[in-house]
Amino acid sequence: MALSFALVGCGHDRKSADKTTTSTSASTSTSSGTSSQTSAAPAAKAHYTIADYVKDNNISQTPVHHGDPGPNVDLPVPPGWQLTQDSGTSYGGIVQSQPANPSDPPTIATLFSKLTGNVDPAKVLQYAPGEVQNLPGYQGQGGAGSASTLGGFQAWQLGGTYQKDGNTRVRAQKTVVIPAQGAVYVLLLKADGLQSDQASLIDAAMVIDEKTTITG
Repeated sequence: MALSFALVGCGHDRKSADKTTTSTSASTSTSSGTSSQTSAAPAAKAHYTIADYVKDNNISQTPVHHGDPGPNVDLPVPPGWQLTQDSGTSYGGIVQSQPANPSDPPTIATLFSKLTGNVDPAKVLQYAPGEVQNLPGYQGQGGAGSASTLGGFQAWQLGGTYQKDGNTRVRAQKTVVIPAQGAVYVLLLKADGLQSDQASLIDAAMVIDEKTTITG
């Protein structure tokens, strides 16, 4: 299953144009969820996340920047998109060049980190859905997501809608595990935008699914 299809909610399936490949740069940290429940009407329990797994198992997590030792990740910049330094990650991201809503453009952020310690790659993938499932009002397509690959490495992805500032937004997320050099590297791609930007995000995600290369 491709990242683009994690974004498909209403039958959108569009073909992407030719692509230009470039390298972006790195950072990471996945957000954590905290379990909570009340004694009266039980609230929905927060889903366990990669951040919880890292914390509970005393795993060391180090952000990876472009040029750091480790796997080389080459991510394409789809037509109509450009690199951005405002993604809040040290591995950068992309933003639509001419969005319908300039104040809230669709983005795809890239986070990259190195995990060392007692790391089980299967557990990383198992807990990958938690961050997205904990988004306010999240409604997923395809349950907890599905197994996938990116650049020949195992991945997990899911997508759906959530609520923010009174708006319905779409989010698709792909988590890739890259065992290399005595560690487990985690690459996280987050596609996010207003629901009206879903088709543009699908097009961009298709390019990323098809053209990303990862070498150890």
